[in-house]
Amino acid sequence: MHAASAPGVTDSQGERTFETIDLGILLGIIDGCSATCHAARVPIGTPMDRASCVRLLQPYQDQLDQCFRNAWKRWQNWLKALEGSPADVSPRSRANVLYDFIKTEAVNQFLAVEHVRVREERGFLVIQIRDRVAIRFKKFRGRKLKTSSIRTGQAVAFQGQTLEYANEVEPMTHLVAGYLLDRFELDLEQLAITCTLDGEHIWAPIEIIPDAGQGGVTIPMPTSPADGPRPVVRSSRKAPAEETSENQ
Repeated sequence: MHAASAPGVTDSQGERTFETIDLGILLGIIDGCSATCHAARVPIGTPMDRASCVRLLQPYQDQLDQCFRNAWKRWQNWLKALEGSPADVSPRSRANVLYDFIKTEAVNQFLAVEHVRVREERGFLVIQIRDRVAIRFKKFRGRKLKTSSIRTGQAVAFQGQTLEYANEVEPMTHLVAGYLLDRFELDLEQLAITCTLDGEHIWAPIEIIPDAGQGGVTIPMPTSPADGPRPVVRSSRKAPAEETSENQ
């Protein structure tokens, strides 16, 4: 699909528009799969190191923070308006609704930002920053800040740092922006950026804190992650079509 919009621009009527994504998926408009597994089994560059990610993401800390906090506030207000007890809403339903709210906030926060691409890949939103990192939004499970996903082709490729996008010149580092609820699941306890390879942290998570500065904030982990990025090998198999998504 071809369009005339450029990243982060407004048209003559002041309306925000999506950027051009050749043969891709604009938000809410499916035009074929624009993300695939790497096809050739050849070594590729390692994911970005933590310090480089901190510098790259520092200007966007406020927007990332607002994606979660605005969504959580909306969730609380929405829950109060429902008839009956909040206990009637299951954790899975809460996670799914909250994910939808986070997606909406992410579009509002990033759609008109220069050097940022906002796109949806078969059920999950991806924020691409300066064509160097691709960010998904997830719920963390426990203090180790791990996530869970339905093992679809795209989910496995994303977790394995092997998912390709139609617009990329070089492979992007795949990151997760996630939230952890407090023990009573009544409020947000922690917001962080993680970089993993097949479920294991490549480097210590970066806490999402507005105006955190160039150094970022390191989150102490229960167990030490690997000392550095590990090489990534492209899969020789194509990614199967993704039929569903995991928003928790």
